[in-house]
Amino acid sequence: MGMIVSQHGSLYAQEFGWGPNFEASTARIVADFLENFDTSLERVFVAESIKTGTFLGSIACLKHREQADTALLRLFAVDPSARGMGLGAKLIDACLSFARERGYAKIILWTFSVLEGARRLYKRVGFQLVITGEEKEYWGTRLVSECWELTLSGVAGETGQALST
Repeated sequence: MGMIVSQHGSLYAQEFGWGPNFEASTARIVADFLENFDTSLERVFVAESIKTGTFLGSIACLKHREQADTALLRLFAVDPSARGMGLGAKLIDACLSFARERGYAKIILWTFSVLEGARRLYKRVGFQLVITGEEKEYWGTRLVSECWELTLSGVAGETGQALST
């Protein structure tokens, strides 16, 4: 879980100039998950290189604390060295398969309009943009927040806890 916090902190600082408070926000999400982990309804997926064992990315399916039928897609990131190989899509697919398998009716996520690569992946699997926030400052940068939602239906696929490339 520390690798997830570290990757998020360094990746978003390098790519978008997000300050150290973003890493702290990620650490709070991780801490909450670790302190309240529900093994039957939550899962974190990580991806690493088979050749080097290098940590390449993550995604989490977390339960919504106020809506029992709703999952949250959180902690999604892919190392720039692994982009363009389908790893992000595999992580999203694993998360969605797990959510379906666990009987969630829908899954939501919060993101920002500048995260164009992730937004393309969300659209590709059927997420719909449901809320666009006002532009405001987050972590030292002016950003537009977004909430995306996907209704889950159909047969769940197999779910693994680790992905390798």
